[in-house]
Formats: sequence, structure tokens, C-alpha cells
Amino acid sequence: MNNGNHHESLVWCVMSISEDDIASNALSLLGASSTWVLVRHQWLIDNMRSILTGEPPPPLEHLYEFDVIIPKDLKLPDNLILSFLEVKHTLETLWHNTVKATHPLSGKTLLEQLDQYQLRAHHFMQSTKEANQHLWHEFTMRDSLTGAWSRLTLQANLTQELKRHKRYLTPCSIVLLDQNNFKSINDCWGHVTGDQVLAKTANIIENNLRINDQLFRYGGDEWLVLMPATTAGIAEAAMRRISQFVESHAFQSPSGEVFHAGFSYGIAESANFPSVDDWISAADRELYSKKQRLTA
Repeated sequence: MNNGNHHESLVWCVMSISEDDIASNALSLLGASSTWVLVRHQWLIDNMRSILTGEPPPPLEHLYEFDVIIPKDLKLPDNLILSFLEVKHTLETLWHNTVKATHPLSGKTLLEQLDQYQLRAHHFMQSTKEANQHLWHEFTMRDSLTGAWSRLTLQANLTQELKRHKRYLTPCSIVLLDQNNFKSINDCWGHVTGDQVLAKTANIIENNLRINDQLFRYGGDEWLVLMPATTAGIAEAAMRRISQFVESHAFQSPSGEVFHAGFSYGIAESANFPSVDDWISAADRELYSKKQRLTA
């Protein structure tokens, strides 16, 4: 995959951009991806005409490349960059294979050329549609600042796990987390530093969860972790370890002052809860109890 030097400017930099800027930059990247696909769809249509008329194929060198249509110095969280680069590689590979397979001067009969062309063109159009849909899903269903899943996907995931528990009696735990003293961090060092704490906290949590666990941004400084096939005891051991990693991380204020930021958490194992809201409320009650002990 050729990422190009231009993409070195697409860096995770929560200290210099706000959540609104991240959302705007993400839309710019989605627009660039759509433009790249559209101009190639048009090329495929023009190439069909060249096959039918026997004319040379339309030039390829004038088609927009990603490095041209992506705004320079575009900063995004690393999770969004990785999602984009993965889709970019898929699109470029599809395009290379399509162009290589549809040259009109291949020595095949016109009917053979058309049949081959239509198959390749259809595959390209369908595959690029799916790749762009995947990119849109990643960009819209994940929190732009932290890369955690947004609340848009939370209800469906918890409902599915609650149904699975009721049917198969499979244990599943959720963990509700709340940043400790987050208001004080914002008040002392500003919201940009607060954003840095949120993004790094999410990064540490994500890197220490299992492959089937999911992290959701539940609120401003609240998180919810979904842990399928997990008892409350196993969840407790995992979160105790993760909380130690977060608390040991050294953050730095704009003035150079080093500080630490931890979180409190409450766990609720799946049971005969009437609804997802009741399940979350059980975790919230335990979280509230721990926060009370922390401030006592």
C-alpha cells in the first residue's frame, strides 16, 4: 500500500483541534473518497464507449488521485486515519485490477471484450460502494475524538446480548466508567487538555480489551464497556488492571505540569433485567457507590 508522504500529515493530534474540527475534517475525507470513486465510474462509462467505437481508451493520468483531493494538513484521530487508509488501499487495488483487465486492444473479439468489461466494471462499482459504505459507517458510528463506538450503536448491541443471555444463559457484563475529577481538569487546564485525557484514556482501554469486547462513549466523560461471555468477577479483574494502566499514565498540561487521571467504574452482569436501561442502571448504581466512597 502506498500511503504517500502526504498522509504523514494525517496525524492524531487532539491537542490542536477540537471535536468540531475533527468532524469537519472527517467529512472532507469522506468527500474525497466519494470524488475518487465518481471520477472512475465516469471513466468506466467512457471506456465502454471506446470499446464500442474502437477508439483508444480515455487517459488515466488525468484522474484525481487521493493525494490531490485530500486537503493538506488534515488532522484526524488515528482510528479514523487507519480506517481510511484501509479503504483507500482496497479501492486502489480494485481500480488497478479493473483497468488492467479492461484494455480494449487486447486482441479479444468485441463481444468478449464487452463481457469481460461488464463483469469487471460491475465488480468495481459494487465493491467500491461497499468500501465507501464501510468508511461512512466507521466515521459516523464511532466517536470522532476517541474512536470508541458512539451511543448510536449501543442500544442494539446491549439488546442483542441481553436476548442471548435470556435464551442461552450466557453471562455478559457491562462496565460503566466515569473519569475522576474531569471537571477540575477542564477548569485548570482547559478543554483541549480535557480532550487529550479522554482520547488517551479511550486508547489505553481499547488496547487492553479482548477482541470481542467493545468500548462505547456513553457521555461527555463516561464510557461503557460491553464484555460478552464474561462474568462480573472476570470483568472486575480486567477493569482493575486497565484502571492501573490509566492511572499510571503521565499527562502533561500546557504549562508542562505532569498530572494523572483515573476513572471509577461499576459492573453489572446480565441477569433477568426487564430492559437494557435497567441493566445500565444496575451498573450506574455500583458506579455511584464507588464515586461516593472516593469523595468521602
